[in-house]
Amino acid sequence: MPSGAERARLVREMFDRIAGRYELLNTVMTAGLHRLWNRKVVRATGLRPGDRALDLACGTGSLTRDLAKAVGPGGRVLGIDFSREMLRAAEARPLPNVEYRLGDATDLTGVPSDAFDAATIAYGARNIPDLDALFSEMARCVRPGGTVVCLEIATPTNRVAAAFYGLWFDRIVPRVGAWISGDARAYAYLPESVKEFVPPGELAEIMVRNGLQNVAWHRLAGGIITLHRGTGRSGGP
Repeated sequence: MPSGAERARLVREMFDRIAGRYELLNTVMTAGLHRLWNRKVVRATGLRPGDRALDLACGTGSLTRDLAKAVGPGGRVLGIDFSREMLRAAEARPLPNVEYRLGDATDLTGVPSDAFDAATIAYGARNIPDLDALFSEMARCVRPGGTVVCLEIATPTNRVAAAFYGLWFDRIVPRVGAWISGDARAYAYLPESVKEFVPPGELAEIMVRNGLQNVAWHRLAGGIITLHRGTGRSGGP
């Protein structure tokens, strides 16, 4: 896989191609567990009715809709993604307290600072080459004391989970993904992108050096999923 702008273009085109089957594929590949993991993200944000949330790499809006339920009709959620087709699929299931916007998660031009109670990204960080820019922007956009949550696929350290992971993600997922989506390359990219991604401890360090405090992380699903959480810097001199 190329790096930089060329990689971003190829990944965007890939997501454009699979947008119509993306949520079905997520359900199949996770046996529906992605809904449980979404709920864990929402709990980690600490969002309350009336709050404002920012969902980056929002895709077809699965997590965005869950955040919208958490903030209720008096709150607002902004979902941003770089794939027009993914956003088109998200907008097909509109909610009155959700806005979707085409944009770059590492350069949130037009998104004000200190404007959100929480910012999230799920399964998107490993597709973003500049993680410093990503978390710097997330830290900028949340209010002092606001929450930043990152959910991502990881390589498990447990031997049993690692054996399952190797079978499922390296062999079965690419075949099932190719069959359902008709795009073999897209679902060969999934295990490749996970293997190339930074380890969870390094991801936590990146969050800290880009302005987030109280950063902590833990593994879910036998280590196949990691959830990182940090808070925006407190106000004051």
